[in-house]
Amino acid sequence: MNEYRRLTKEEFYAISSALTKCGIHDPSSVFRFVDTRLDKIYDVYLLDNGVKSVLKKTQASSMEADIYKRYFEGQGFAVPKILNTFSVGHDHFVQIAFIDGADARGCSKTDGMRIGAALADIQSHYLTVGGRTDKAQSYFHKQVAKHIDTVRPYYKDYSAVLSYVEKRFFEAPQTLIHEDFLPINVLVDNENVRIIDWEYADILPYFLDLARFAFVYDMENRFFIPQETADAFLKSYYHHMAKQPEFLITEEQFRLDIAVSSFCQYVLFLSCALNSQDTQAVDQCIDCIDAIYFKEIVEHIQSAL
Repeated sequence: MNEYRRLTKEEFYAISSALTKCGIHDPSSVFRFVDTRLDKIYDVYLLDNGVKSVLKKTQASSMEADIYKRYFEGQGFAVPKILNTFSVGHDHFVQIAFIDGADARGCSKTDGMRIGAALADIQSHYLTVGGRTDKAQSYFHKQVAKHIDTVRPYYKDYSAVLSYVEKRFFEAPQTLIHEDFLPINVLVDNENVRIIDWEYADILPYFLDLARFAFVYDMENRFFIPQETADAFLKSYYHHMAKQPEFLITEEQFRLDIAVSSFCQYVLFLSCALNSQDTQAVDQCIDCIDAIYFKEIVEHIQSAL
């Protein structure tokens, strides 16, 4: 469950300079975002001095604001509006218009369809075929291949599968990828869908966001969205993307690309668990390697070789 809680005196003091830039001087007007399901506290703050907005501490100066300006401004996409961006010392902040609604974890089949259409609307606009393979190659070796090496001792050889995954990185259409497209970064209500937190967005193979949204799970192996919602999301996404002349992806290839995306996500999960040096996490990791969904992913890719 997501909630905003009041700041402690120490927390308020720590970001008081940033709050002043937003016209906030009263501690009772500031609330900090907490995810009780994942037991995480974020550097995200609800500001409410009559008009609600959200203040977010970012990793790099103006990065998220630059993404919004470059790709979203004036396009009418399902993204929030940037109100302000500024730095305080070494800390960087972006202020965003408040969006009502819950995040997409556990969302309905209908919501899944709406989210698929919203993502496709953005990605179809920036769809390209070929080019920028240097970016894809760099991403592949930094984010995929190194994790394969970590997992390899615990499972059979991945050489053939790895070769196919790498091949798809260079062959598949590329587009604007969110790169952290988790259900927590999608807000839904009865009327709207909004995709938030585009800080790490870049032009990369189209399939990278798909499994991260549809099949990601927590350390207790609970999927964040129901299977029927994941299916509706993927079906809706493909239906809208297939209208683009540049897409040229058959349904069979699309399902295989989802397997490629899933493979990358699960290997990342397993690798992080192994590197955590947490005995329980490692045990869960080894159990996951033998889980039916991971075997099916590998077999699906191998069947295409």
